[in-house]
Amino acid sequence: MNTQAIQDISSEYLHWLKSNLIFFERGTSQVLSTPFLDPFNDGIEILLDTTGGEMMLHDGGKTLNTLLDMGIHIEKSERRQAIIQNAIAGCGVRMNSGRLETVVTHSNRAQRMHFLTTAILRLNDLWMTATPRTVTDFFEIVKEYFDDHDILYTANKSITGRTVEHPIDFIIPLPKGRDRLIKLISRPSLQAAKITSFTWIDLKDAQPDAERVVFVNDIAAEESVSDDEITKKPKTVNDNVISILKGYSDKIYPWSVAMNEPNFSQKIRLSR
Repeated sequence: MNTQAIQDISSEYLHWLKSNLIFFERGTSQVLSTPFLDPFNDGIEILLDTTGGEMMLHDGGKTLNTLLDMGIHIEKSERRQAIIQNAIAGCGVRMNSGRLETVVTHSNRAQRMHFLTTAILRLNDLWMTATPRTVTDFFEIVKEYFDDHDILYTANKSITGRTVEHPIDFIIPLPKGRDRLIKLISRPSLQAAKITSFTWIDLKDAQPDAERVVFVNDIAAEESVSDDEITKKPKTVNDNVISILKGYSDKIYPWSVAMNEPNFSQKIRLSR
């Protein structure tokens, strides 16, 4: 795909995003309703509060409330609290009194809004199936695999693109100063595929020699009520998700396929 085509798609994406953003006031907060959806297909909302000259973007606590509505009780499990911290790492966002929030300035509002939206989407991705009390951490699964196979990486690093910064899950160094950029999709969806593709488009100029890789979680992990036992089963990924990713990714690895490939650790470590 040539540079002009990539720029056209990037412009189209930004136009779509801008056209579907709605601003309104709710009490003392300003609210931005986005076209991104939560697990219940409700639009994700970002709230802006200004107190004593300080501006704070937050989710109003809705992200954790959504998980609670699905039977995922974060406060009852240290493992789940660790999963939350892993999910929002690298997004410049903190968890405070049950809500995701980040302090912003006039110069970085757009950037911080992007990061907060990313953190919300990452937490929503913890919802893996329609079964209550189901939660998994795809990031931790991949990290453990890399550690077990002595794969050198940098985790949760942000890279500045043409319009905003983008959190990258893993970066594997390659010879001659090149990098293998890896994005994870925990809960495969058209929305996740489009966001990942926009990341690759926006980073094209900043990282022209980088290899763009996506790991797609096609294994459903179901957690028992006791939080001690986890079973796994395959799940079907929509063909359209893979089709969108193929347009902008150099390589796409369904996790179940990667895990059954004997030489996968060597493949992901070596230069292309």
